[in-house]
Amino acid sequence: MGEPVQRPFDFIRDYLATTYDLNPGELTGGRSFDSLELDSIAQVEMFVTISDHYRIQLDDSLASGNTTLQETADLVQQALDATGDRQQDASALG
Repeated sequence: MGEPVQRPFDFIRDYLATTYDLNPGELTGGRSFDSLELDSIAQVEMFVTISDHYRIQLDDSLASGNTTLQETADLVQQALDATGDRQQDASALG
């Protein structure tokens, strides 16, 4: 059995806390990238890391300074849901 997949918000929080030495308790859903003083390069790097981790396509052009952590987690979840739908569709054809 594979290891359980971490919820997108938890992954984002842990990534930011570890990579940028931020206090996880301050990484709430309403925090924006600007409020965390993360520049556009840090945001794109995070989107690439998320895409690699979950094996999804996440458009890094959606990252902006006023995007919140929860909005980012929601984007990840939407991509995961879409991927799951495609996998189910493919298995039904099988």
